Amino acid sequence: MAFLIIESGPEQGRKVDLGGPLVIGRQTRIGLSIKDAKASREHARIEPAAGSYVVVDLQSSNGTLLNGRKVEREFLQAGDRVTIGQTVFRFEDADANPASSTRPMKEPIGTTPVSNPRAPGGPFNQDPATPATSRPAPAPVPAALPAEAAAQPAIVDRNAPRLRYQDQSRGPGFLAIVVCTAILVGLVFAARWIGQRAIAKAILERKQGTQSP
Repeated sequence: MAFLIIESGPEQGRKVDLGGPLVIGRQTRIGLSIKDAKASREHARIEPAAGSYVVVDLQSSNGTLLNGRKVEREFLQAGDRVTIGQTVFRFEDADANPASSTRPMKEPIGTTPVSNPRAPGGPFNQDPATPATSRPAPAPVPAALPAEAAAQPAIVDRNAPRLRYQDQSRGPGFLAIVVCTAILVGLVFAARWIGQRAIAKAILERKQGTQSP
């Protein structure tokens, strides 16, 4: 059985059964009269259609609102709110066929559809005996270089100044130093040899002088 609950106005909380077409207005001859200055004399009509109910605006002055939206003719679903003037009606129908409605079913606010885990393609739609597909292994991380290889650049750096010094020491200046040193050594030995000869000659002459009469 479908019915209306008045949610605002002087008759708030009143239940109105819907057994057939119902005209709602401020001064309707047949139907439901409401004490609402904003409502037209015959404002709207609620009537059965295709296994459900529809609300029809009767060319009212302020229009008929369904869930805050102006409508001319619209199917009703359980929980819908119809505003006529300043009076709000909540529609309830436990026997209504949702398939007959031209509007999509409303989803409760804040809910998220949950997929059926047993549905085809679902996360649990897998034979327990079948092992789960393993993820690809990550790429191997390159191993650290040996300590000897890591220290090799430092050894080369320490030897570099020495090699450069050796290269420089083999230049023309170094050769000149070697030649000069050799000449000096030769002169020293020559001087010593000449000196020794002179001393020996002097000693010999002295001996010969002492032996003569």
